[in-house]
Amino acid sequence: MALGELEQMVLLTLARLDGEGHGAAIATELEERTGRRVSPGALYTVLDRLQEKACVEAWIGDSTPERGGRRRKVYRLLPAGAREVREWYTGIRELAAGTRTRLERLAEETP
Repeated sequence: MALGELEQMVLLTLARLDGEGHGAAIATELEERTGRRVSPGALYTVLDRLQEKACVEAWIGDSTPERGGRRRKVYRLLPAGAREVREWYTGIRELAAGTRTRLERLAEETP
């Protein structure tokens, strides 16, 4: 199954969050780690697509005093999602192996 860049990033983020998290936690972790801000609409669209692909599951969690008694949707990384992102990550690592010096040199060149 082909995953888009943001889908891959969301799956990695869920893995960083110990396999589950809510939308705000996912967005915060993504922004802190990558510097990339993701709009709530884009994030929830991706999470819905990942549910359709059986990479994540979701449920409505318990209410909390911090949220004024409101409940929030929680997402969990499923084994299929973990396998997909693991395969992607392994491929990226293999592709990138030994390229850091070349990338540094190329990045410093003037056009």
